[in-house]
Amino acid sequence: MVNQLKDITNQKILLSALDWGMGHLTRSTALMAILLHQGNELIFAGNKKQCEFILGEFPNLKTQLIPGYEIRLDSKKSTFLQLTIQFPRIKKVMKTEQNWVESFLKNEQVDLIISDNRYGFYSKKVKSIILTHQINLQIPRFKKRVNATLSKWLDQFNEIWVPDYYNRKLTGALSAPNKHQCLRYIGPLCRFKKLEQPIKYDYLIILSGPEPERTSFLARMKEQFLNRDVEVAFVGAAVTNCDSYPNPSTQKLNELIAQSRCIISRAGYTTIMEMVTLKKKSILYPTKGQFEQEYLANTIRNEWVEFQN
Repeated sequence: MVNQLKDITNQKILLSALDWGMGHLTRSTALMAILLHQGNELIFAGNKKQCEFILGEFPNLKTQLIPGYEIRLDSKKSTFLQLTIQFPRIKKVMKTEQNWVESFLKNEQVDLIISDNRYGFYSKKVKSIILTHQINLQIPRFKKRVNATLSKWLDQFNEIWVPDYYNRKLTGALSAPNKHQCLRYIGPLCRFKKLEQPIKYDYLIILSGPEPERTSFLARMKEQFLNRDVEVAFVGAAVTNCDSYPNPSTQKLNELIAQSRCIISRAGYTTIMEMVTLKKKSILYPTKGQFEQEYLANTIRNEWVEFQN
């Protein structure tokens, strides 16, 4: 990963990440750590929660507030229909963030812009890069039309950085190259280090993803595990009658993962990258109706992690 980006040094970089759960933000912190190590100056733009998280990781980093997408998904309803209904707001936020970038550049000069899946976070005046593994969405309906729109959005950027191996071992057809796009496969991103720790928990349950799915997953996990004769801990919420860590630092979460026999979480791509990098036994649940998670599950099933329906 470091070798892939060793040419990015001594630059002033403006970054932002999609606020759909925490996955985009946490994988961005892995990238930011590398860029900081290489002598770059970073400015992060995000909503209040994102900026608070970033300052917890990098206390001296400059941050700027910018509105988020605030996407909500319920697995009991059609994901496609929900996203279609929310599409006008998504387009509005894209326009808002594009205007924000141009306004910001009037007062402060930067050398590079990096967006993690925020399609309006770019400028024609500054080299702009989008970090994404979603180039050819694997969806059951209107695939050609949706990917044509996505391709137009991606073409606004000078480069696409894909956090996967060059042979697309984790993402498969999701990140297949398009002849109109400049891709760089930078390798999986992981903010954690492999630690040697005594085992404390049989299962560590990590909550992730947008609401209301996050709360629904919490209820499901409590029902399955709280009455079993196992040592279990939760990350991301306060849970009675067992250890829980509502908002652990990256260092603390790194330790908790090392102290656990098995990790249970949603099958988001950031989680997959982390578990593969750490070679950690995991049970990952694709969110019903989120076609990307279901596709990723089928792509790497039985490779490193176990998937549950």
